[in-house]
Amino acid sequence: MLAFFAGAQVKFLPPTERARFVTAGALMLLTAALATCAGATVVALGFGIGTLQALPFGIFYALFIFFIDRSVLLTQTPYRYGADGGVETGRAGFSVAVRVFIAVCAAVIVGETVLLRIFESSIASRVAEIQQEDAGHLLAGWDANQESELAARTADLAAKQKGLDAADDLVEVKTAEVNCQLTGGQPGGGPACLGGAGPVYQIKLAELAAATAAVTDATRLRDAAQRDLDEFRAAQKARRSDFAATVQTTTGAADDLLMREKAFWRLTTEDRSVLVWRLLLTLLLLGIDLAPLLFKRGLDRTSYRQRERLERWRDETSAEVDALQVGHTARERRDLAPVVAARLAGRWEDYLLRRDGVETAVRWTADTAQARLAEEEISADQESRLRELRRQHGIVAVSRVPTSDAEPSTPAVTTGSAAAASATTGSAVATGPAVPAPPEPS
Repeated sequence: MLAFFAGAQVKFLPPTERARFVTAGALMLLTAALATCAGATVVALGFGIGTLQALPFGIFYALFIFFIDRSVLLTQTPYRYGADGGVETGRAGFSVAVRVFIAVCAAVIVGETVLLRIFESSIASRVAEIQQEDAGHLLAGWDANQESELAARTADLAAKQKGLDAADDLVEVKTAEVNCQLTGGQPGGGPACLGGAGPVYQIKLAELAAATAAVTDATRLRDAAQRDLDEFRAAQKARRSDFAATVQTTTGAADDLLMREKAFWRLTTEDRSVLVWRLLLTLLLLGIDLAPLLFKRGLDRTSYRQRERLERWRDETSAEVDALQVGHTARERRDLAPVVAARLAGRWEDYLLRRDGVETAVRWTADTAQARLAEEEISADQESRLRELRRQHGIVAVSRVPTSDAEPSTPAVTTGSAAAASATTGSAVATGPAVPAPPEPS
């Protein structure tokens, strides 16, 4: 079973290599058990629940890690073509890189979670300090905001008071002008005014009424700004007390994983031994988490894995070999096509020449036979006429008498029967040129 967990088929596994695969399967189970505890602890600490309640999350994380480890062990390092054209073993694939990334993240998170539990008492005081500092920063920000608001309200009251003073000054000026129109005096050392309640007096009186209404409006605005400022100052302490209570409640309840991590980091910067513990525990967890992956290098060197790798390489390259063979055959056929065509053309030309020679020889033989037949017919006709003439004229054929070379020979006259016998045996003298033999076909 353990060997099956490591990705080996037990029936094909040599006995000498069974121990390695059993060890790899045991490491995978131990890694899954550690992942269960780590996942449950992280979820319990992060969500503030019990470890038993977080156990399903730990089991899910353990199954995830187990199947990733098994997929990594099942993924063999393939062969590949080297730069020199040879075959060499390739490098780790994408699944190994993903597994290493998960192992690093898990080692850091789980190590932090375990150390938060170990240094919980020391972290609590740092949490209180951070909460107090956060509350002070919030109150300081609130005070700065309140000071800005108070300055804005004070400036608004000053502007309203300045407007009221300007309206009062305008009322005084208009009152003097109205009195000047009634008395005819010289207000402010200016020119003399027209006495009596004339048109100018009515205009000045309307301006005085408008200035008096402006003073009333400015007074109302100034009083409203003063009341607003007084109410703001009176309620400032109460609002600050309420905000301080809210801040204290909020910061006091902020005891989550992020707050404890901040406190733990402060503890690490203050005490270097904590940093050593963090590094050692993280590296230990990383080594345990990567144990199956590190053990995979030894499994890849076994004869079982080498045979599997060779079979996989053969299966992967068989189609490529077939394609290369087909391509090579096609190129060879393409290159040989002109030569084959030339050879076929030569053979066809030779065949045509031979056929023409045979036809010529046949025609020559037929013509020669026809010529011989015609000669025989002519010879037979001449012999027949000769016999007829001899019969009509009673000429007796005389046989030739052989003579010496010095004496001329006299042709002998043959009788008709001798001529007929000679014609029958084919010893008659043939006329015409001799017919040559037909040429041999080339």
